[in-house]
Amino acid sequence: MFFKLKKNPEKIQRGTKLTQQQEFNNIMKFAEEIFQESDWNESSGAKHPIFEVIYILGRKIQSDYMVNLLKVEDESNLKSILPPFMFEKNTMLTQDGRQFSDLISTLDIKRKANLRNDTVLPWAWKRQRLIKAITNIGQCRKLGPWKEDELNHSLELWLPIGLYWVWSGNHSLSVGILQGNGTISTEAVNDISEIYNYVTCDGMYYFREFDKSIIGEVKNIEIAAIFEIGRLMTKHNITY
Repeated sequence: MFFKLKKNPEKIQRGTKLTQQQEFNNIMKFAEEIFQESDWNESSGAKHPIFEVIYILGRKIQSDYMVNLLKVEDESNLKSILPPFMFEKNTMLTQDGRQFSDLISTLDIKRKANLRNDTVLPWAWKRQRLIKAITNIGQCRKLGPWKEDELNHSLELWLPIGLYWVWSGNHSLSVGILQGNGTISTEAVNDISEIYNYVTCDGMYYFREFDKSIIGEVKNIEIAAIFEIGRLMTKHNITY
């Protein structure tokens, strides 16, 4: 793990612009304090408070991508959000040549995302499509309240972090998130816990653990932080 927690971190003068590294470290310090301060009990059946931190970061990502479509003339100029996102899917991660797909565990279970309070990351990429989705989906609108479309909506869930990636239905799912309404099921559930034995992130880059070489630059600090929070979750035996 690359970030370091300090008991008495130096105060940064108000108004000083933080570097990406400092922002990342502060996010991770915040997450660590959540684990330290929480009196969460697994037997309660409630989610651990760390999922609210992941949700905060997810809301930032959702907002950035939707606001971008308000600013451009036609199509998003942001990178599509598809797993694994952090680095190329066929990147060698281990000394014996294994890649991302070789290290994840596909689980034979079905899970359901709640668009009100789960972290779902759609990539609305077409301005006009988002306009049509917003104006047509909802109470007293042409298509009525938001509902799951089994032919169009497709999600992939990552454990332990509880992150839902969107493979299709990006624009209508964006509206469901905006309206805080609806649930959607997925049978694509992958546990990425094994990845943490081979990949680390310092907020600037993703590294191969066995030779410390760079495998990708951090393009989105929130996704990088969510990824590393997953490492803390595995340490504390917490999963979505």
